Amino acid sequence: MMLRMMKFRRWYGSLVAILLLPSIVIVLYSVVSIPVSKVKLRLIPNEVQTKSVDKIFINQNNQLVNLTEIRQFRYKSLLSSCEQLKSKGLVQNSITKKSLSHIIVDDRYKVLFCYIPKVACTNLKRVFLLLTGKMNATDPMALKAADVHLTYDKYLTYLDSFTEDEVQFKLQNYKKIIMVREPFERLLSAYRNKFTEKSPYFHKRFGRKIIRRYRNNPRQEDIELGKNAKFDEFVRYITDPVTIETEGLNEHWDLYSSLCQPCLINYDFVGKYETLDDDIDYIMHDLGIDTFIQFPKRGAAYKKKRTKDTFEQFYSNISKIDLGKLWKTYRQDYKLFSYAYPDIIKAADDF
Repeated sequence: MMLRMMKFRRWYGSLVAILLLPSIVIVLYSVVSIPVSKVKLRLIPNEVQTKSVDKIFINQNNQLVNLTEIRQFRYKSLLSSCEQLKSKGLVQNSITKKSLSHIIVDDRYKVLFCYIPKVACTNLKRVFLLLTGKMNATDPMALKAADVHLTYDKYLTYLDSFTEDEVQFKLQNYKKIIMVREPFERLLSAYRNKFTEKSPYFHKRFGRKIIRRYRNNPRQEDIELGKNAKFDEFVRYITDPVTIETEGLNEHWDLYSSLCQPCLINYDFVGKYETLDDDIDYIMHDLGIDTFIQFPKRGAAYKKKRTKDTFEQFYSNISKIDLGKLWKTYRQDYKLFSYAYPDIIKAADDF
């Protein structure tokens, strides 16, 4: 009897091992197939996600990263930085008309969006134009960029068109969104777009002035056309106290703190250009518009070299003195939106 029992146990154990073997092989294969040393920011399979918009990533340190937690960090970090600025008396007392004119309103979806040039501005405006129902298109890319900012702009509604009571109601009850970008990278993007490409308005309005003021012995042709303003000349122009005091900064290189006043307007969602596609997915899903509008992926219809790939090339030609001035101009934006101190400067943060 005892011998039979032992034989049965051996037979049963072998059967269990055979049945479990395929599962063990699958698990081992899935583990060894992940090249940890080469891991970038990538999605974990849907089974591990808590929600479709609550994405979890493995970062370069092989750590799980929850995008919802990242967004909460951005929100809390902004609030904390604003409190520091307020304690130093560096925050205005009231929202300016300029900021209200940068906030797009959609009453149907109860959302406010503060647009910032050179932070996916054109594509986001395309989406809001489609939401008006006045465009003869369903694909955002069917709307030409020039038309978005000129011909079609009249179809968008801005917060400065409402009464003071209406403004307060919308600020208190609508979802408020802001999208930002590494400040120096955005500045370079603005320069490349407005001064190295065909942009007659910027060449005449700014290029001629920049060349005349900051170039030694400029050619008369350059002064008249203003087409070849150099990046270092552009940096000297925007950091010149005369420019700031008498002209101010154009919206394409103005401060986030000036354009959108994030310390006076309590934005519910802080998106970043660096995580643009995932942040936009989150926003569109949250608004319930992802079922009928597909946001253009970053770089769609864009054939030039990416700004971040030319960053060092341009900034390495800026003097240390001018880099220091540039940092002082934009350091508030760095602090407010938790951007790392620029490696190109190599100095201590005295914010």
